Amino acid sequence: MRGKKNWNLVMLMTAVLLMLTAGQVFAAVTPSVAQKAGPEVVGPASYIDANGNVTVIDAAKIIITPDAKTGTLSPEQKAVYDKAKALLMDPKSEFPQELAAFMAANYPGIPAENIVVREIFDIYCMQELSFDNGQKLEVTLSGSYKQGDPVIVIIFNKDTGKWDFIETSDVKINADGTITVKFPHLCPAAILVYDQGAETASAVPAEEGGSNTLTLLLVGLGVLIVAAVVFLILKKKKTA
Repeated sequence: MRGKKNWNLVMLMTAVLLMLTAGQVFAAVTPSVAQKAGPEVVGPASYIDANGNVTVIDAAKIIITPDAKTGTLSPEQKAVYDKAKALLMDPKSEFPQELAAFMAANYPGIPAENIVVREIFDIYCMQELSFDNGQKLEVTLSGSYKQGDPVIVIIFNKDTGKWDFIETSDVKINADGTITVKFPHLCPAAILVYDQGAETASAVPAEEGGSNTLTLLLVGLGVLIVAAVVFLILKKKKTA
């Protein structure tokens, strides 16, 4: 009877340790973008008109609302944002196919399945700007991006109800890890990056990608720890 109680205790400890291990793993690698502060505007911005003329814009007039604070948007802005995010995160939408086509054309050899969402936010300027004739707003955003890595910036088009891919020539990774983007209009936007361990572009990973390989390694480590604890308890029981 006593041996049965000891074995039940061992099984209970095993279950608890496995739950704690799994909890630590998923807390470490799968936080939502909703927990992030979002990028910040670095330095002044520039408005480029249809003739290529540049006007400096006060960065304080550019409002970036991260996912965690979209409740502060106006009802109209929030409705557009929610629609854009739902489309981006839905694996059954047209976006995965559009992403695959973009990757094949611009980053051949890198599978679209390994592109994940790093940032999603709403961008707005308090200064009235026109974008009806090819004008663009050039903004440098904070981050820790690496030169040479694919960084895809997309912006939602509320007229078509789809995400537009900003041309790679309008996305520059700077030496300090920031990125400079020329936005063709202002609306919900997202930044996508390459992650070797990712399985789907609709996932919301950790800031640096959240590798599934890391998850498996940590879970395996937890199992080994549990096995060691069980072994020591059984050994102590035999020597008692």
